[in-house]
Amino acid sequence: MELVIGCDINEYYVQFSYAEEGKEPVMPDFPGVTQVETALCRREGVNQWYEGKEAVKRALAGEGALAEHLFSRMLHADTIRLSDSEYQLTDLCSLFLEHTYTAFVRKVREQLGEEITVRALVLTGRIDPGVHYGKLQEIVKNLPVEDISFQSHEESIFSYLVHQPRRLMGYETQVLDLTSEQLVTYRVEMNHKTRPVVVSIETTETDLYKKKHYASIMEHDRELAKLDQELAEYMQDYTAGRIVTSLYLIGDGFHGDWYQETLKVICRNRKVFAGDNLFGKGACFAAAERIWKGEASEDFLYLGKDMLQYNVGIRLYDKTEEIYCPLLDAGTNWYEAAGSLAFYIEDTDEVRLQVVPIRGGKKEIVIGLDGLKRPYRSCLLELAFSMQDKETLELTVLDHGFGSFFAPVREPVTKAIRLAELPDADEKENACYVCIGQRLQKPYQVAMHTDIFSMEELCYYITVHADMLDQRFMREDLADAVEQMELFDLAGSLRQLLHFQGSLHTFCRMILEEAAYVSADKMTELMETLTKNETLTPLKRKQKQADGLYSQKAYMQAITLYRELLREETEQENKAVLLEQIGKCMAQLFEYGLAEAQFMESYRLGRKEALHLYLLCRRMQMTKEEFVRFITEHEAYYESALTVEQEYESALQTAEDTLKQMEGLPDMDSLRETYRVMMEQPESV
Repeated sequence: MELVIGCDINEYYVQFSYAEEGKEPVMPDFPGVTQVETALCRREGVNQWYEGKEAVKRALAGEGALAEHLFSRMLHADTIRLSDSEYQLTDLCSLFLEHTYTAFVRKVREQLGEEITVRALVLTGRIDPGVHYGKLQEIVKNLPVEDISFQSHEESIFSYLVHQPRRLMGYETQVLDLTSEQLVTYRVEMNHKTRPVVVSIETTETDLYKKKHYASIMEHDRELAKLDQELAEYMQDYTAGRIVTSLYLIGDGFHGDWYQETLKVICRNRKVFAGDNLFGKGACFAAAERIWKGEASEDFLYLGKDMLQYNVGIRLYDKTEEIYCPLLDAGTNWYEAAGSLAFYIEDTDEVRLQVVPIRGGKKEIVIGLDGLKRPYRSCLLELAFSMQDKETLELTVLDHGFGSFFAPVREPVTKAIRLAELPDADEKENACYVCIGQRLQKPYQVAMHTDIFSMEELCYYITVHADMLDQRFMREDLADAVEQMELFDLAGSLRQLLHFQGSLHTFCRMILEEAAYVSADKMTELMETLTKNETLTPLKRKQKQADGLYSQKAYMQAITLYRELLREETEQENKAVLLEQIGKCMAQLFEYGLAEAQFMESYRLGRKEALHLYLLCRRMQMTKEEFVRFITEHEAYYESALTVEQEYESALQTAEDTLKQMEGLPDMDSLRETYRVMMEQPESV
């Protein structure tokens, strides 16, 4: 069974309640467990702690030192001294919460008679989560709940009220919280002219009883009568001229029936409720909303002092349909407003975020992407966001690269943005795309030395390598990888096609259509290429694959295929071409000695073009004087050698000019290395 829990923390005790999905919160009657005094006692001489009434009892018996009012102390101090030892107050509060929470969950489990899972926990109190967020996170660090959040008493009042009958949520609701120390009043106002209805809460701490000792007053009827009269007069003024639909009396101070005169004032034409668990139940309602996304609060928006007053989102393409993706929602506590979003960009140098203030208008954030242009939908970005305060958004843009195809090209960039100072939106289109499916935890090796992590990377591989693909691309483990991306329908369709030995072009079309990755024209072109591949002889297909590997600079893989072809080839002319291609691959790997042997053999088999490449390789391994002597000994190469030398000197001069603009001119060996790197075209090797 799944539950959520609300926990109200005040100066004197913590109070727990729980709720099941679709049901009202429950505050069960577990003495000493549902409501526990916020006190700890450490037993003298041993590391044993007691909490609640047991702690007070042990301390009074002289068995240890007592720490009371733990949570209120924690908000104003860091440490406390007990029995000559100093303790962090956050550690003591954490210990107290861990013990009391565990005891409450155990009792609930025994009551329900089955195993339970706590999905969310919301803590509420007379706290300012925006100020004390760090301390609050510390005190819950040992609780076995993933979703833990904090809210003020004001927000808990809102969470409670929006789950009450609509007839009770008219113009104004008042909540009176009377404790032994003070009276705190909450005035809840609703603006029914807005959609959603905007709710604001005004809090007042009165000094009505600060000069009186509450405990002694409650023991004397005369004092009680006077107290009742003073409270009645105060409420007469507090409610004067206001339309109050409902009023709630909470806190220990309202126990008993001593406030009859006050009731005569506050019960005029309004509903009055009394109880002690409004805050805890409100926290429980809030926890349920976080997990089960009920509809009760959709018509209302609470604007507390910590509430974000902007909606921030981004427009993305989900395949071919443009959608709005929310990042931050107005009404969220700014200290909890954080997250991240990954998406792909296409041929753009900026990303635009929409910012909509709740009071109207439309702003935008423009994020520059200098240096991040890559081929079609091959740039994966992650946008991490959080709020530094109520008005300042922190954005971090991360370049994740693109599988084995492209490494990240820039470091993460973080900016702080003042939302109130943004320009008006100009409604320009965002060339950004939703990620299709889930990213793989472990890469899938679609080819040797080529890993993919996503559907987009798989589609990119197909579009770039279409002329190289054959039936070997159609594998069961590829369907498994697609399933791990949580594209279950596509995985099933691919497996069915494999079972019936379907065509390569149909297999690839299914993948590309799932992601809507290419245009109709591009799809037609790819299908024609793949269909032709299926009609090629094994030898021609291998030749095409080898040429494709060479064009993609996968030289070692290309050499392997060219050598296989060479062993199978019988025609001398074709052997010469293959030898030349092997030589080109070796030259690109700077293996000039090996390359020249391939070029010379190609030349001997009748491929005249190979001579030029042979001489280039010789020149790359010689000084000018050595090369001249070599040509002198081989006069037949003289004419070709002149062209080679001109090309060499021209490239060397270009390299020299480039290096002069840097840190100085290096030695000849460095220049030769630079030249080698610059030789991109096969005919210039």
